[in-house]
Amino acid sequence: MYKKLLIKQFEIDFNCDSELLQESFFLTSTSNSDARYWDRNKADIVCFNNKIFVRTEIEALTKELEKLYGNINAEWFLEMNHIYKLNHTLKKYQLKIERIAPFFIPNKVINSEEIPLTFQRFNQEDIFNFKQNKQITESFCYSEHDPDQIGFGYYVDNTLIAICGANKNGKYTWEIGIEILDRNFNKKGIATMLVKTLISTIQKEQPNIIPVYSTSLSHTNSMNVAINAGCRVGWSEIIISEI
Repeated sequence: MYKKLLIKQFEIDFNCDSELLQESFFLTSTSNSDARYWDRNKADIVCFNNKIFVRTEIEALTKELEKLYGNINAEWFLEMNHIYKLNHTLKKYQLKIERIAPFFIPNKVINSEEIPLTFQRFNQEDIFNFKQNKQITESFCYSEHDPDQIGFGYYVDNTLIAICGANKNGKYTWEIGIEILDRNFNKKGIATMLVKTLISTIQKEQPNIIPVYSTSLSHTNSMNVAINAGCRVGWSEIIISEI
């Protein structure tokens, strides 16, 4: 349901037109301020719809990666033998793989009206009140460039138990963060209900924004929250940073 918006965001991320996104490509180009946070480094690789999108700012690196992976079967690009070669190649240019992550997007319009819990909404002006709370590390980023947009909290007896938020992360994307602050409330479905509420609100109020949920490949509980909230994997990404 978000295909057109996602293509528009990838056009910005990779500084290209939509025609280039029809096939795998290797491109030398700089990023820009409307790109997603993860794509503002000197290189980025996205696996999307059985294609590989590669952008670097270094022509020699772009050519080397195209030589290595130009004919690869995109579905199997994240096999470890390819990752080893990639990391070795990046080191020659003072770059490294920072993380490899799946990015989830909603698979449908989310209905949160039947959620049995009551959540408190936080708008932009409310979110800064949480900046000094050291328990909250994932929900908000407090960034001027990628400002937090909206959040929801779950309270029990005036104690904050769980919280989630979404910050602007690209022209057409807001990225979701979620955390349970009291372990006694783990595995009760609260995280899923918070994420569903957040996504549903964004869909109603911001139809030109894609809610994006990212996590670690090893964090199965987090991935299940996204799936149970009505999301699917939109793409996988190799996030690259400087050494």
